[in-house]
Amino acid sequence: MVAAAGHEVVAEAEDEPSALERFEATHPDVVVIDGRLPPGGALVVVGSLRARDARVWIVVTAALDERELLRAALAAGASAGLERPFLPSRVEAVFAEAAARTA
Repeated sequence: MVAAAGHEVVAEAEDEPSALERFEATHPDVVVIDGRLPPGGALVVVGSLRARDARVWIVVTAALDERELLRAALAAGASAGLERPFLPSRVEAVFAEAAARTA
Protein backbone atom coordinates (compact mmCIF):
# COMPACT_ATOMS: atom_id res chain seq x y z
CA MET A 1 0.00 0.00 0.00
CA VAL A 2 2.65 2.54 1.03
CA ALA A 3 5.29 1.62 -1.55
CA ALA A 4 2.63 1.35 -4.24
CA ALA A 5 1.68 4.95 -3.48
CA GLY A 6 5.28 6.01 -4.13
CA HIS A 7 6.54 6.28 -0.57
CA GLU A 8 9.61 4.63 0.92
CA VAL A 9 9.11 1.86 3.47
CA VAL A 10 11.99 2.02 5.96
CA ALA A 11 10.92 -0.81 8.28
CA GLU A 12 8.24 -3.41 8.87
CA ALA A 13 7.22 -5.08 12.13
CA GLU A 14 5.11 -8.08 12.94
CA ASP A 15 4.28 -7.26 16.57
CA GLU A 16 4.20 -4.50 19.16
CA PRO A 17 7.76 -4.89 20.54
CA SER A 18 9.38 -4.96 17.11
CA ALA A 19 7.26 -1.99 15.97
CA LEU A 20 8.57 0.13 18.83
CA GLU A 21 12.11 -1.14 18.32
CA ARG A 22 12.08 -0.30 14.62
CA PHE A 23 10.55 3.11 15.29
CA GLU A 24 13.44 3.94 17.62
CA ALA A 25 15.95 2.72 15.01
CA THR A 26 14.48 4.62 12.03
CA HIS A 27 12.44 7.59 13.38
CA PRO A 28 10.12 7.72 10.36
CA ASP A 29 7.83 10.66 9.60
CA VAL A 30 4.85 8.34 9.13
CA VAL A 31 3.97 5.05 10.83
CA VAL A 32 1.27 2.74 9.46
CA ILE A 33 -0.11 0.29 12.02
CA ASP A 34 -2.45 -2.62 11.39
CA GLY A 35 -5.24 -2.39 13.93
CA ARG A 36 -4.80 -6.11 14.66
CA LEU A 37 -1.11 -5.83 15.60
CA PRO A 38 -0.31 -8.34 18.39
CA PRO A 39 0.20 -8.71 21.32
CA GLY A 40 -1.06 -5.45 22.88
CA GLY A 41 -2.65 -4.13 19.72
CA ALA A 42 -2.50 -0.94 17.78
CA LEU A 43 -3.82 1.20 20.62
CA VAL A 44 -0.84 0.35 22.82
CA VAL A 45 1.57 1.14 19.99
CA VAL A 46 -0.21 4.42 19.19
CA GLY A 47 0.11 5.53 22.81
CA SER A 48 3.75 4.50 23.00
CA LEU A 49 4.65 6.22 19.74
CA ARG A 50 2.80 9.38 20.68
CA ALA A 51 4.67 9.49 24.00
CA ARG A 52 8.00 9.13 22.17
CA ASP A 53 7.31 11.62 19.37
CA ALA A 54 4.43 14.10 19.37
CA ARG A 55 5.04 14.97 15.69
CA VAL A 56 5.04 11.51 14.09
CA TRP A 57 2.08 10.90 11.75
CA ILE A 58 0.38 7.69 12.85
CA VAL A 59 -2.01 5.90 10.50
CA VAL A 60 -4.03 2.94 11.79
CA THR A 61 -5.63 0.50 9.36
CA ALA A 62 -8.74 -1.55 10.06
CA ALA A 63 -11.45 -3.50 8.27
CA LEU A 64 -14.75 -1.86 7.44
CA ASP A 65 -16.39 -3.63 10.38
CA GLU A 66 -13.73 -2.30 12.78
CA ARG A 67 -14.75 1.36 12.78
CA GLU A 68 -14.84 1.41 16.58
CA LEU A 69 -11.15 0.44 16.56
CA LEU A 70 -10.39 3.41 14.29
CA ARG A 71 -12.32 5.76 16.58
CA ALA A 72 -10.40 4.43 19.60
CA ALA A 73 -7.09 4.78 17.75
CA LEU A 74 -7.84 8.40 16.89
CA ALA A 75 -8.78 9.06 20.52
CA ALA A 76 -5.49 7.43 21.61
CA GLY A 77 -3.48 9.77 19.39
CA ALA A 78 -3.49 8.35 15.87
CA SER A 79 -3.38 11.00 13.16
CA ALA A 80 -5.58 9.18 10.64
CA GLY A 81 -7.33 5.92 9.93
CA LEU A 82 -7.62 3.88 6.76
CA GLU A 83 -10.32 1.29 6.19
CA ARG A 84 -9.68 -1.93 4.26
CA PRO A 85 -10.11 -2.49 1.44
CA PHE A 86 -7.91 0.51 0.71
CA LEU A 87 -9.02 3.06 -1.85
CA PRO A 88 -5.97 4.47 -3.67
CA SER A 89 -7.43 7.99 -3.52
CA ARG A 90 -7.86 7.74 0.27
CA VAL A 91 -4.31 6.40 0.74
CA GLU A 92 -2.93 9.30 -1.31
CA ALA A 93 -5.01 11.82 0.64
CA VAL A 94 -3.73 10.51 4.00
CA PHE A 95 -0.11 10.57 2.84
CA ALA A 96 -0.48 14.01 1.26
CA GLU A 97 -1.78 15.33 4.56
CA ALA A 98 1.06 13.59 6.40
CA ALA A 99 3.60 15.17 4.06
CA ALA A 100 2.11 18.62 4.58
CA ARG A 101 2.10 18.26 8.38
CA THR A 102 5.54 16.70 8.79
CA ALA A 103 7.42 18.95 6.34
